[in-house]
Amino acid sequence: MANQIAGLSLETNRDWLDLASEYSLRTWAKHPIVLERAKGCKIWDVEGKEYLDMMSGQLCVSVGHGHPRLLEAINQQARRIMQTGSAFSAPEEIALAKRLADLAPGDLQKSFFGCSGSESNETAMRIARFVTGRQEMAALADSYHGLTFGAWSVTGRGYRSNHPEYGLGMPGVTFLPTPNPYRCLFCRGQGACDLTCFQYSQDLMDKTTTGQPAAIIIEPLLGGPIVVPSREYMQELRRFCTERDILLIADEALTGLGRTGKWFASEHFDIVPDIMTLSKSLGGAVPLSATIVTGAIAEKLESGSYYQSSSHTGDPFLCGVGLANLDIIEEEGLVENAERMGAYFKSGLEELRNQYEIVGDVRGLGLLLGLEIVRDKESAEPAIDLMQHIEDYCLDRGLILFTTEGTPIIRLAPPLVITRAEIDTALSIMEEAIRSAAEGGGG
Repeated sequence: MANQIAGLSLETNRDWLDLASEYSLRTWAKHPIVLERAKGCKIWDVEGKEYLDMMSGQLCVSVGHGHPRLLEAINQQARRIMQTGSAFSAPEEIALAKRLADLAPGDLQKSFFGCSGSESNETAMRIARFVTGRQEMAALADSYHGLTFGAWSVTGRGYRSNHPEYGLGMPGVTFLPTPNPYRCLFCRGQGACDLTCFQYSQDLMDKTTTGQPAAIIIEPLLGGPIVVPSREYMQELRRFCTERDILLIADEALTGLGRTGKWFASEHFDIVPDIMTLSKSLGGAVPLSATIVTGAIAEKLESGSYYQSSSHTGDPFLCGVGLANLDIIEEEGLVENAERMGAYFKSGLEELRNQYEIVGDVRGLGLLLGLEIVRDKESAEPAIDLMQHIEDYCLDRGLILFTTEGTPIIRLAPPLVITRAEIDTALSIMEEAIRSAAEGGGG
């Protein structure tokens, strides 16, 4: 049956993709399917084929697709008021700011609302530079913080070497080694972080910068390579920032609001950042982000000449939906479900690691997990072709994985409502795909 959208009547994925090639600016690799509807953890393409979603709409749909309570909140809020402009306050904006202050660790208190993770990180860095009067920034080499100019400037992961045509990023950015024991040049093979990478980072900053950047920005769990820093590393980082009056920015775009089995990934390490950024799952699929600062930082901003605004800052529609989304996460126990289902999922992935030579490592917290696909365990050589075979095999059999082009990492981040039965289905398809790759399917 043809799909009627905006007067267009097309029947197949290929029909829609042919039209996209003519009118859509497609600069990002996309799957060869066009998605039409979704419910819970399942998505259907325009041809009616069903898929199990392991990426939560790129980690934006924590409560599952089409949650009835969220749909009702969207309907009610849209009927009441959608947009006011940044010169006005709305009850939904104020209530959401209070709710986040109640949930956030430590003395994080006041929020600025935007529409994307990149925007929240741009805001965080702008705040840090204003408050400290300093300009330099530091970030981890395998980090990802967005693709707007400032956020891209503190994003590593080979964006400079792979895309030299972009030119130079923001000046004054220092990249520090990522504390990943599986790949770390300092402690690889030891199986645990010994903080040598942090000692090197401190020495690097002392010898090549002022040694006192405005801020260090970090994902408490790096969402690209799925790297979980050690508790000791994160606490040493917090101590270092406090000692040198450096602001610590925790980018919790991927990890916040229950994804890791706690409300915020920072809580796994018993640290409190000076600034926290949230996006993705905050809006439950509508574009909403937050930059949360301590009361002390807020006072400096509000008593000074700091100015931050956008056309959709604190829109009542976005904030109202965000409030409903937090209600669902809390009242339906989805933080706890992420912890339970994450442990179950991870144990199944570890069985695959133990069974197959090409699964080099399994990492993650809660329902943000990753497998690193290698040529063999002894060499640990990244095997991107095998990873691609696994992804393609799974997609063909109705399982959508979360991968990044050019890396050997398979990420798994299903909606927090996922069940054991759905995890079993995912593990079964993945086992078939890994076995096929191991038997030569990636060649």
